Amino acid sequence: MPYRLGKAFVYAVLIWLIGFIWGSIVFMTPQLRTIAPIRFVSINPAISFPILVIWVIVTYVIARRYLRRAVDKVGEGLKLGVIFSTMNVLLDLLVLVLLFKAGFTYFISLTVWLGYLLLLIIPWVIGRTMQTRTT
Repeated sequence: MPYRLGKAFVYAVLIWLIGFIWGSIVFMTPQLRTIAPIRFVSINPAISFPILVIWVIVTYVIARRYLRRAVDKVGEGLKLGVIFSTMNVLLDLLVLVLLFKAGFTYFISLTVWLGYLLLLIIPWVIGRTMQTRTT
């Protein structure tokens, strides 16, 4: 178990909310909503590409803050990444696919899976970097 499980879940929901809020803004802006999809890459590039950039920055900052006092930074970074990815998959499934009826075609997009992968890898890499600096 991660050493601060509650905080890890709060951070995961925060990351998801950033994407959800940006998606809501795009859907309320007619010019952004009409941007053509890129087949198999992004259903809505106006949502997915900015989210990928924002998630990299936010995940980096959160992971550094979260792992600052961890003893096993590599292990905790991996656990944090698993929580970030898992929570985002579950929240996307529950809210976007089931509640808002986006359908399972939502998961066909490469950018969606790239986002999940980034959320998994960034905390682990941050943990490895922080661990090597302290040893």
